[in-house]
Amino acid sequence: MKTYGQYIRINENDIPELDPFVYIEFYEAHIHPYDEFLIDEKPERIYQGITAKEFFQQYKDGFLHFIRPILDDKRLDKLQSELENEGKQICMFNMFILATFLTLRGKSRYVFLLKPQIKDTLTALNKVNKITFTNEDGSCTESSSRNLIKEVINILEAKKDSDNNRYEIEKVVTWDKVSNNSIMQSYFVHDMTVFLNRYFPLKRKKDAQISTKEVELILYLMKLIKLSKEELTNKRYWQLMKIYTKISQQVTDIGRFTIKGQEILIPMIFIPYNIWSKGKIDWTEYEMPGIDLKEGTTIQF
Repeated sequence: MKTYGQYIRINENDIPELDPFVYIEFYEAHIHPYDEFLIDEKPERIYQGITAKEFFQQYKDGFLHFIRPILDDKRLDKLQSELENEGKQICMFNMFILATFLTLRGKSRYVFLLKPQIKDTLTALNKVNKITFTNEDGSCTESSSRNLIKEVINILEAKKDSDNNRYEIEKVVTWDKVSNNSIMQSYFVHDMTVFLNRYFPLKRKKDAQISTKEVELILYLMKLIKLSKEELTNKRYWQLMKIYTKISQQVTDIGRFTIKGQEILIPMIFIPYNIWSKGKIDWTEYEMPGIDLKEGTTIQF
């Protein structure tokens, strides 16, 4: 497997070495996806997910222990030769590190989970035989009174549509806490596709974003970083790209929050209770979750 001069740097001991951060630095400077919002009447780019600086802090011990397995990988060696024939001098060590970074970036984006509305509560009820009331101090009082249960359910039935345009936030979590692998995979294939298209600005067949061999590289990297158990098909690649497009369309607004002591601006994606409460979300199986943010809709944090 070849190395190229553009990936070699001189270290502090004046010794040439392979620079593992070429692709990450390019991605951070030119690509890192953002949503643009008007903040105080001025457009501002709001970046999502872990930054390169935060990523480097997580890997303080470096990446050299990755280099030998990557350089000895026969599949990567074959792909590199094929991509060289397309005019792309790819450093697979840099590609692996970028893939690791993009995986963490996808997992570290935030999503807002909504509390159940009245209709959600009613849907979950079935032959109720006990009601529990929790006091502010945490103590509980239970009742199995049939009359009380009937009254409470009747009131809920009468009010089930009264909060259709009112939502409350249950909690704010990162995507990896609520999403199945399809979401993480969709972030990865999209981000890596954008990188390859920008870093190697060559004309592709039929003006495609990337070539078939570049798709194969993305799918194999996904396996290497354990985003998939096996190398996925090209058909699955296009399905994941569509999932990403649908997710990005769910961003509705921008909010200012303090998380881990740091104030940050977060593009807001709201997930209804009836979707996230069923377990980890796999958007290949659901209609795209979302709420109808029309005039008069309120969200309480």
